[in-house]
Amino acid sequence: MSRYRVSFFKTLLSSDGHPFKCLQHTIEIDRVGDIDRALKAAKRHYELLRCVPVWTLHADTFEVEIDGKKANHRISYFSAQNA
Repeated sequence: MSRYRVSFFKTLLSSDGHPFKCLQHTIEIDRVGDIDRALKAAKRHYELLRCVPVWTLHADTFEVEIDGKKANHRISYFSAQNA
């Protein structure tokens, strides 16, 4: 079984107007079969922590690490509304 680390980010503007990603929370998931189940569990956990019905109310994007290695599985708010 793999260990998944899902980091949720919010895009903010710096004082000079440049966007940057601000880490909101990192959730570690293990004992799941694949990345899709890990993402579903991490999103649900994040929603419960933030007391929101949809994770995109507090984050714009997330990044996934599998066993300490970055996975090529990024998603933005606009493509995640139904995810």
